[in-house]
Amino acid sequence: MVDKAFFFSRRNILVLGYGISGRSLHTFLKTEGHNVSVYDDNIHDIPDRTNLDNLNEFDLIIKSPSIPFMSHNCHPVIRRAVLSNIPVISTFDAFVLHNPDARIIGITGTNGKSTTTALTYHIMKDAGIDVQMGGNIGIPYFTLPKAYLYVFELSSYELASSKHLKLEIGCLLNVEPDHLAFHNNFENYRSAKRKMLDASQTKIISFEDKWSTGNYGGMDNILTVSSEYRPQADVYVCEHSLMVGAKTLVLDLSGLINLMGQHNYQNIGFAYAICRHFGIPNHIISKGIRTFQPLPHRLNIVKKIDDILFVNDSKATNPESAARALATFIGYKIYWLVGGRSKKTDALSAIERYLGSVQKIFLFGEAAAEFRDMFDGIKKTVDCQTMANALHAAYNDASKEDGPTVILLSPMCASFDQFDSFEHRGNTFVEIVETLDD
Repeated sequence: MVDKAFFFSRRNILVLGYGISGRSLHTFLKTEGHNVSVYDDNIHDIPDRTNLDNLNEFDLIIKSPSIPFMSHNCHPVIRRAVLSNIPVISTFDAFVLHNPDARIIGITGTNGKSTTTALTYHIMKDAGIDVQMGGNIGIPYFTLPKAYLYVFELSSYELASSKHLKLEIGCLLNVEPDHLAFHNNFENYRSAKRKMLDASQTKIISFEDKWSTGNYGGMDNILTVSSEYRPQADVYVCEHSLMVGAKTLVLDLSGLINLMGQHNYQNIGFAYAICRHFGIPNHIISKGIRTFQPLPHRLNIVKKIDDILFVNDSKATNPESAARALATFIGYKIYWLVGGRSKKTDALSAIERYLGSVQKIFLFGEAAAEFRDMFDGIKKTVDCQTMANALHAAYNDASKEDGPTVILLSPMCASFDQFDSFEHRGNTFVEIVETLDD
């Protein structure tokens, strides 16, 4: 059994995976005096690397979030560890065991969790709260200093493998099919999200998410957020106004160019509900929402040439997030860049009702043939092979339009066929746009 006493005693620990979280964890464990070894399938020039001939000598394995562990895809090291009765825990487990009294806000969901995490953190810092932000947003737990509060973005990967979940607030923004290759099926994916809510003292869910309300609606310690006009929710948006109760207007959202779109209204609603839980006054929350700078690669307006907006939404790696982007620009003529590595989900059902403003779809990457077939007879597509070709072709066509127009990179695919990450893809888009003549 892994408990606080076990973790704090000097142990032989294997860090499995030497990415961002693995490197941070390795440094921390060495500082704490543990005997630490590291193994990574792909990175060989690493400190304290082991060839695993001595696996049975380890008392504990701490895995990075992306290391698979389920029966259908279990990493060989974890499979061997289970047969040898060696405990395997997540990096989040390690943080909780080392910080058993930490006050943690956990934010998860298929879409919007990074923005909600960053917005919540920004408002709390603005309010003078001693708060730190980390997790799946790219900041490892073990690089953070001690704080009064922690705001963590929690991925389904991390949640599924964690055994020591303990949160003061757990927020589930939405649950839509994603990462099914890792989880094997949608039910396993939802179960990972359920684990977080079940381990949270206060739960905040979306009024529009039927799975969340069906499982948790009406329970004690539940708050609901609606991005639509649902006054029965604890926090809701009515005609671009953030509302609480029947008459309390918190903030007019109509002029917020830093948080555009209905999906960002949901992010704002969740951040508001969290911050009010900790007693932050409305005027401080409103100021924080207005001054928040959006995260990169999430509906960022890169440039405007005449009436054409160039929008980088490279983080839209699934159809549901792309649908949110299309909905944001209803009323514009949309030239849409789509492609990458498909997640093999039912994309059309997610985006179909938002296609009215789309003039043409420019396809690139591995998924081009799949989407060409999907859009056949629905929208005109252009095969471009690369994103650079797609951007130039879209600009050539959009330049002939009159009125508000947007060239939108919202690819609804993973990036790993032609890019190292969604950030790499988004940065490449920005670099090309900056070379275009005004």
